[in-house]
Amino acid sequence: MKRLTAVLTAGLVLMLSSGCAVRTGNEKLAQMDKREIEQRIVKGKTTKEEVRRLMGDPDKVDFDQAGHEKWEYINVHRSAKAINYVPVANWFVQGTNDTKKTLIVIFDDNGVVLNHAFSRATGETSGGLFQ
Repeated sequence: MKRLTAVLTAGLVLMLSSGCAVRTGNEKLAQMDKREIEQRIVKGKTTKEEVRRLMGDPDKVDFDQAGHEKWEYINVHRSAKAINYVPVANWFVQGTNDTKKTLIVIFDDNGVVLNHAFSRATGETSGGLFQ
């Protein structure tokens, strides 16, 4: 009986802890802030290969209106709100707290950083009967 209780408790803890937070996208971006990016990606100096070594492959490759290559890196972190774990109350109100980081890097025709932009946005998602 003690063994069964221990197994069930461990399973419950594992289930709850795995449902608390979800992170998707570029893990390297998740660990960086604006200051670090500005120090490591320098306009007119940093090359595509250096950006690739620093950040990995981009999540999206596109071109801006002038025809310059544009790389985009994205990371989203979602953590469950405490109300999600309250029985019955979670039928009516539930959601996540979200943080999204985005890095856009634009290269000139020689493969050198022309410009870059970093943004960090916070928000939430809501669900349930009374969303």
